[in-house]
Amino acid sequence: MPAQNVSTIYIGLGSNMGDREGHLRRALSLLAERIGPLTACSTFVETDPVGFSSPNKFLNAAAAFSTTLTADALLAATQQIERELGRTHKSHDGVYADRPIDIDLLLSTAETCDRPELTLPHPRLTERRFVLQPLCEIAPFEQMPDGRFLIDILLDMDGISIEEMAESSDESVVFVEKILPQLTENAGAFDANKLKALAADASTHLYLARDAEGRLCGMATLCLTLAPTGCRGWVEDVVVDEAYRGKGIGAALLTRIEWHARRLGAKSLNLTSRPEREAANRLYRSLGFETRRTNVYRKKL
Repeated sequence: MPAQNVSTIYIGLGSNMGDREGHLRRALSLLAERIGPLTACSTFVETDPVGFSSPNKFLNAAAAFSTTLTADALLAATQQIERELGRTHKSHDGVYADRPIDIDLLLSTAETCDRPELTLPHPRLTERRFVLQPLCEIAPFEQMPDGRFLIDILLDMDGISIEEMAESSDESVVFVEKILPQLTENAGAFDANKLKALAADASTHLYLARDAEGRLCGMATLCLTLAPTGCRGWVEDVVVDEAYRGKGIGAALLTRIEWHARRLGAKSLNLTSRPEREAANRLYRSLGFETRRTNVYRKKL
């Protein structure tokens, strides 16, 4: 028999009735049984209802499955699971209501389609944070048909952009001078010559984050090192301006660095972090970095 084509299907899940977490976990289990192995799942996030009013908050997640099923077969399977878990009515014409489970096909690596019964990618994928944010947790650099990365679409919602610094400028020098003391008490003096040297170094890549008004608000550095065991990427000087923390900018910088490190052939991504930086350490763990006995976080690429 010819080998079946294997693809990845990204699915959004939500529940705002009854045992919300139980409904999501049961749906994940049934999906894995019927459409193919679960390969990734986001954290569960609590969100307010969108499109209708209800005192019941949603619990949302995104998951990835490896499958050989067609989009039509996937749709049939998800709708059957919804019925089994107690959803008796689907939303129609923009009219929404509370529901024990909601399972949506979001994005397929194999198919796109646009029919009344099914549209892939999901037509509201790029408009809904409660869908896009967990999806970016597991697949930030999956692309929409127009070529946009999911992580860039999410950042656009907040007007945040990430760029690699190609050459130093007065603006970037002023920003680095300003933000370094937020990173360490021992920052020392910084000037244009130092930034020019960083920009000219082929093994060093400095990333800058901008807000909706174009103001610089965060930075992180990727340093590549060659060793007998292969190329390694080191993340240095990750810092977000105090006024912008809690907006996901640090995660966006690290995600962009991971993508670039993979493209440049790095076999792992490494960073160090002081134990007292509790929020930063939680972020690193949430992005898949593991603590090593040497107190270095490493993520295999």
